Amino acid sequence: MMSNFSRPARLYLTHVALLTFGISISGIFFNLALVSLGYDQRTLRLPLLGELSLLGVLNSLPVLAAALSSLPLWWLVGRVGLRASLIIAAGLASIPLLSVALWPEPLPLLVGTAIGGPAAVLFQVSAAPLMMRASGAQGRDLLFSVSFGLSIGVAGLGSLVGGLMPGLAARLLEVAPQSAGAYRATFAISALVVLASAAPLLALRVPPAAGAGGDAAPIGGLLRELLARPWGTLRFLISPLLISCGAALLIPYLSLYFRLRYGAPDAALGLIFAAVDVATGAATLLAPQLSARLGRPASVVLTQAIATPCLLLLGMAPALWMASSVAIVRGALMNMAAPLYEAHAMEQTPEAARPLVIGLISGAYSAGYIIGPTVSAEVQRSYGFAPLFAATAACYCLAALANYLIFVRPGARPGAERGSPASGV
Repeated sequence: MMSNFSRPARLYLTHVALLTFGISISGIFFNLALVSLGYDQRTLRLPLLGELSLLGVLNSLPVLAAALSSLPLWWLVGRVGLRASLIIAAGLASIPLLSVALWPEPLPLLVGTAIGGPAAVLFQVSAAPLMMRASGAQGRDLLFSVSFGLSIGVAGLGSLVGGLMPGLAARLLEVAPQSAGAYRATFAISALVVLASAAPLLALRVPPAAGAGGDAAPIGGLLRELLARPWGTLRFLISPLLISCGAALLIPYLSLYFRLRYGAPDAALGLIFAAVDVATGAATLLAPQLSARLGRPASVVLTQAIATPCLLLLGMAPALWMASSVAIVRGALMNMAAPLYEAHAMEQTPEAARPLVIGLISGAYSAGYIIGPTVSAEVQRSYGFAPLFAATAACYCLAALANYLIFVRPGARPGAERGSPASGV
């Protein structure tokens, strides 16, 4: 399959594979590492907000930093180019990992995790436009689907390997399993792999834009163009915003939920999340066939509608094996249609505006994470996880309903035929 892609596309996919693998080695242990360091019992006093759990603040801060830095970073992509932006993003993505590994004190952790937000923005606004440059019209859906499926599948491999890393580190360093030292060693290895992911980009030469206009247009002009037809853009942000409000309450803490509810050890967590990612990657590769039969919006609505009851079942499962099985099905259904939407959105967007539009969509998916993890941490301390499952399911139901009313129901305008993905939920 890789032979069907251009050299820039293959180098980009190699970068995505390494980047995703590096991040996923430690991804499932972020909150567990913070708990082992005592941050679930520590608070931070903020003006107007009072005392907040540091665990929640550290989960919310990257998204807040991403929101505050989005406009300058969209401008930066146009100035330095897509390849340089991805290289910078890889370097920045290693900083949160290094802060946990080398200096897990409150201030360095707050600064380090905050930098992860701009790193994610740079990647998001550069990746889709680069794939548009590196693919033709006939192979575009395939490249977007393979990129998404590859990242999910490699994330599964990273979770599987990562699940074994703390135990191995504990033996080599002679520290206790599930201790802060074991987790910090895992984060150090994760950071090195993320830095190495920049190597394939050094050989990448980005193909020129298909049309005139270059890499970017003035940000003010793009904003005026979008505001001139606000519904044309806003309708694609409604479902992502609802999904992010629900996902932010629960998804960052799923590994902690499995640990507290079922006593899952590190290796079991790695295996569970690896299976979720592999199943999601496989389902993503089937998404173009589903879209060909039902259309993009109907495919998204169908998969979201089926995934929502699975979320409730996950919250009620009496045993780890049952909860794991439901989590695998839910994750695959909720995420499988994401790349089709991105490809369609990019096709409907002028070349110069693509970083801005994909940034708005990614921003909608992230908006709930600005406050959601902090609210979730407070709810967990007082009421446990049950209210979080109910609230997340309600948001997902509303998102599926919004997609149906806007894009699928009889009378919906043909020009509105775009679905909303559920990436990373």
